[in-house]
Amino acid sequence: MSKKVSISVTKKTTAKKVVTKIPAVPTKKQLMIMVSSTVYDSESDLDQISAILGQQFGYNVIMSKEGSVYVSMKHVGDTKAACLQAVKDCDLFFGIIFPRYGSGITHAEFLEAKRLDKPMWFIAHEKIEFLRKLLHPKMYTKSGKRKKFEIPKTTVLDSVKVVDMYNDVRKYWVQSFKSMEEVKKFIETQFGDMKKRIRELEELKQPKK
Repeated sequence: MSKKVSISVTKKTTAKKVVTKIPAVPTKKQLMIMVSSTVYDSESDLDQISAILGQQFGYNVIMSKEGSVYVSMKHVGDTKAACLQAVKDCDLFFGIIFPRYGSGITHAEFLEAKRLDKPMWFIAHEKIEFLRKLLHPKMYTKSGKRKKFEIPKTTVLDSVKVVDMYNDVRKYWVQSFKSMEEVKKFIETQFGDMKKRIRELEELKQPKK
């Protein structure tokens, strides 16, 4: 009968290398971006904007024109309240100022985004900047107080309140545009890298040292 030979194995202790891992961006994370604008006369432009943000760059696009604003049961009879709740729920806010004021809900959304200090970007049709300079003496006193100045509604401009919208967000980034190509370029530059925006949002949530 053969004897069993036991062989002792000496385990080598290997020092583990400590590697600092950079938190990876969750691949399934999808930011919710609210596109706020008037709709009349801008339907095709908004369709393109929604497609670029949603289909090309992967955002969850919230836009009233698309019917993607969630309406809770308590807001069924209050369109404005539902839209303001959407502002609260979104991660990013993208405001567009066309030469139409509409019902004023878009303006209210702008002000709500400001109040909530949302990460926000704005673009404005070049006509708005022209109107702002042209109408400033009629709209404001020398001390900067808003006068009760309005104009008759026309097919080109329904209210000078579009200028008020512009003035209310001037301190933020407001990019002038005159064509959809310029809008597409702005969207690609600001929202083309969603992972980068996710990282920035995570950094903003970190407590300041």
